[in-house]
Amino acid sequence: MRLLSILVLAFLQYSVSAVSYPSPPQEPTVAQPQVEQPEKMPGNKKGRKAEVVAQTNVRLRIHLGDKTVLLAETQIPATYSFTHKKGQIQYNQTIRAEDIRELAIENYRARKMSGGKDGDVYEFEPATVRIELKDGQVFKLGYLFKEMRKLKARNSDGAFAVFAFFADTWKPRTGWVERPAIGTAYPPDDARQNFTRPAHPAAFTRLEYFEPIDKAGAEGATDSGAPRK
Repeated sequence: MRLLSILVLAFLQYSVSAVSYPSPPQEPTVAQPQVEQPEKMPGNKKGRKAEVVAQTNVRLRIHLGDKTVLLAETQIPATYSFTHKKGQIQYNQTIRAEDIRELAIENYRARKMSGGKDGDVYEFEPATVRIELKDGQVFKLGYLFKEMRKLKARNSDGAFAVFAFFADTWKPRTGWVERPAIGTAYPPDDARQNFTRPAHPAAFTRLEYFEPIDKAGAEGATDSGAPRK
């Protein structure tokens, strides 16, 4: 009986070892795509320095809207680039500040800023600018160089700033506040395009001289803001 049990147990062990069970499925191995990191360009926006524009110190005669003329010293870009048209040809031009004899604002472009019971407020900015060089060349532009919209200058009275643009208020009964003398001759509807009108008393209308200080002699800019005829 014991022998029979041993034989049965041996048979069962053989049978179990002879059966081949399937192995569990394995997850296929797929090569992962390699994502390349973008190359860092030399110098990013934060690290880049703003382009340096060469400046020059010049002496100017600054004509204001109230006929005052100031002789002062200021620092402006040494060159100005623009496009202009003669005939059917458009030209690219670059001029030096010291070659300018005169820069004059001929008229303005008006933009309504606000309106109310106290009147309508308009901003005026140069719309036609005439530039005459010392060699006689003349150019007309439909804008003023942005570096000249505001001039910081100095003379014997101290440091000051003058602007080429200004604001004025239109009142239906009395006209423009800053220039009441022109009355109601120019209603706001006419101010949508180029607008010829007297400038604000403190805005500059013309610049001349443009003499480099190192060539202008040893005398300082001693003229004050006294009106000249």
